[in-house]
Amino acid sequence: MANAIRAVFALFWLVACGFIGFLAYIVIQTEGDPRALWAWLVMCGFTFVSATFLAYNIVFGHTHRAEEAHHQKHLADNA
Repeated sequence: MANAIRAVFALFWLVACGFIGFLAYIVIQTEGDPRALWAWLVMCGFTFVSATFLAYNIVFGHTHRAEEAHHQKHLADNA
């Protein structure tokens, strides 16, 4: 089940990147005001970073395991 969820989020990331790229292309072709163009491109960049961060955490999150807390090591040594 976990692999299916990872595959769905990887697919979500691919679709989101394609849509963001398409949106940026359309905005570059149609927007005449440079300030509005930069606003759209910054919004596309933030959206890409957000989608990438979400997909990275879902797809690769299982490889990052939290270590034992530092104070727990001392408690285990004293017991």
